Amino acid sequence: MRMVHDGRAGFGPIGRALTRGLIAALSGAALASPAAAQSPGAYSFASPPSAEANRVYGVNRATGEMSVCQFERPAGSFAGITRCFAQGDGAGAQAAGSYDLVPTRFAGETGIFRVNRDTGEMSICYVRDAPQAGKTDPIILCTPPAK
Repeated sequence: MRMVHDGRAGFGPIGRALTRGLIAALSGAALASPAAAQSPGAYSFASPPSAEANRVYGVNRATGEMSVCQFERPAGSFAGITRCFAQGDGAGAQAAGSYDLVPTRFAGETGIFRVNRDTGEMSICYVRDAPQAGKTDPIILCTPPAK
């Protein structure tokens, strides 16, 4: 059997029809929801610059609500766990805005800046041991927003 190429792209009429259909579907999806195609997501994540910090901070881009988790492997355990910290002062939802996380270049820093790109306000968020119900537990705290 001998194949003859007619100089056109695709694999004959069926291949060309499938290609046109795929291009139309992709173009239609992009036109129908351009924001969805370009949306960065509801959350932003970043790590502090410290090589000693085993943490990832998260911020809700719309509300500024903070979270932070780290990897731990309890003594005698084969598998590790993800440990997330409770929110303390300033770590909850803030005024509506466009929030992001920005680490510093200070190698010893274990906190991270929460920035509101709409207002230019910033606060530093960090984990600190705090008394909780008669014991000490680490929680995430954030300073008041400032410019």
